[in-house]
Amino acid sequence: MADVPDFPDSKPQGGDDAESIAGTPRWVKLLGLATVAGVLLMVGIHLAGGGLGAHMHTP
Repeated sequence: MADVPDFPDSKPQGGDDAESIAGTPRWVKLLGLATVAGVLLMVGIHLAGGGLGAHMHTP
């Protein structure tokens, strides 16, 4: 007779089950990408002479 697990809902140990590997959630990756893009945009504006700060608003 074949090896039958003790519990019908249990999965065999090991194997290439995609659900067994916990990865980073998609929203975390998107938030990180948006943060990096925002920082790079601010650095680019600053280096291009656009400036960052309150002195840009004074007449």
